[in-house]
Amino acid sequence: MTRALLVVLVIFVQAFYPTNVMAEASDVPQTFAGRYIAAANNPSSPSGLTPAAREAASLLGILPKVERLIQIRNSKTDPDSVPTDEEMDLKVDVLDKVLGASLEVRMITDRIDRELTWSFAIMNMLQSKRQRNLNILFTANFLEAGILGVIAGGYFLKKQDQTGIEILLVSASIGLGLTALSIMGSRSGKRKIDGKTTILADVFHLPQPEPEHSFGLITRFLNSPQPDSSDNKTRIEILVDNWKEHRFLRKIDEPNLVRLASAQPEARKMKENIGLISTRIHMLSDTQLSVEQLDIGLLELLRATKLD
Repeated sequence: MTRALLVVLVIFVQAFYPTNVMAEASDVPQTFAGRYIAAANNPSSPSGLTPAAREAASLLGILPKVERLIQIRNSKTDPDSVPTDEEMDLKVDVLDKVLGASLEVRMITDRIDRELTWSFAIMNMLQSKRQRNLNILFTANFLEAGILGVIAGGYFLKKQDQTGIEILLVSASIGLGLTALSIMGSRSGKRKIDGKTTILADVFHLPQPEPEHSFGLITRFLNSPQPDSSDNKTRIEILVDNWKEHRFLRKIDEPNLVRLASAQPEARKMKENIGLISTRIHMLSDTQLSVEQLDIGLLELLRATKLD
């Protein structure tokens, strides 16, 4: 029975996962998820660093130490030999920097998670309020049409056609007015901006008070180009260009950017609607994805120095 189940499992995998997909990790398309797969299945070569690992080491300011550590490791004839004091010091320094950078990534992504949660909560509140108002208008429209229709029918039965027609005209006018209000209500849903400044203020380089915690590493990472970049655009420039291309960022004037980033204290004087909050959620998700790409370089750096 067990053997039969294994045969079925093998057939299932072969049927749903083509051979080229199950090939080596270097064949995986270099999307964000693909790079994670490549990092997990294709560790750095013993003779050097991958571009992502080199970038991470440069951002952390430990590239000379990493290269020296790899040099010491490659010069060993016995891989299981006791590490020297120099090698141990280098490993401690590199590991300390990598762990600190990883914690910084976690802090930023946690902050973005909180901002996303707040944005979703506000958007749901505005949508619920809008739907409640629309339900009231729809109910009033049906009620007035039914009540006035019954009244007009009574006059028609009494052969008072003129009065019945006038009542129907009044009903139609009221219905038209309620329909107009429903159309206006479907585009409503505004509130004053009262949330905290989001990470988008850093993306748009907006002026803001001195933060409680400084995230210099993440700032340098976002303002640097990808290792395989052909146009030398920074990650922030790539994000902004993508938002413009897909019409999430239609205006780049400062008031609009302040609203999108909820940059305080200026944003407290402004209002936000459902559309703006939806755009903010999309931008925060894209920014979080870009920040998490640093994890790839950190993982490859650990594997290149045999610290994993």
